[in-house]
Amino acid sequence: SFDAIICKTLDGIVLSWNPAAERIFGYTADEMIGESMLKIFPENKLREEAEILEKLRRGEVVEHFQTVRKHKTGRLIDISVTISPVFDALGTIVAASKIARDITEQVEAIRLSHEYRAIVESSEDAIYSVSLDGTITSWNNGAEHIFGFSASDILGKSISLLFDDDDQQADHILRKIKHHESLEHYKTTRKNRDGLVINVSETVSPLQDQTGTVIGGSIIARNITHDMQAQQLIWKQANYDNLTGLA
Repeated sequence: SFDAIICKTLDGIVLSWNPAAERIFGYTADEMIGESMLKIFPENKLREEAEILEKLRRGEVVEHFQTVRKHKTGRLIDISVTISPVFDALGTIVAASKIARDITEQVEAIRLSHEYRAIVESSEDAIYSVSLDGTITSWNNGAEHIFGFSASDILGKSISLLFDDDDQQADHILRKIKHHESLEHYKTTRKNRDGLVINVSETVSPLQDQTGTVIGGSIIARNITHDMQAQQLIWKQANYDNLTGLA
């Protein structure tokens, strides 16, 4: 089995320890058999063992319980455990059987996903994604603020809504995405829901699935309209007389 399969007494003393348990927790069978299961418990999880053993004595099963245990090196491991009472021929509970699966990678992936989602939703920049045919598939709060479209307005619609009718940039961007190419800090113009033209700086990146196949693109857009206006004002003040308007 790829899962740790462990048998322990109702006092938490290890009776058996399979090779997967050795791999997951770092201890050999010789190091664990006869020892307390508390050996692999972090200090802040010690109380869990007493609660688990009490449930087992009542004949209850603990299913898919997610918790944290400690590797021999001291490294913490996220695990999912199912613990069942073991009965003798007379139906008396005499021990406990534990199956533990290392889910550290899955938990880390979920944590990063939640962090990424929080970053995206709190960003003042527009962060959105498109499919290979230009359909908008995600839309954050920053995009709503900059372009004026709510997620319900624009999800499932074409990216061309953000472009002038005669603008060929959408095709150019989609070609870049399909060829695994990126655009960084690309200064251009877009239009908002009211049809007003805004200056933006965009970074476009291809999105890939687990096999490396491009399935769409992500776009981060920053509204630089005020920056452009300020630059133009500074240039005008530096090159033209304020009173006469002459160069």
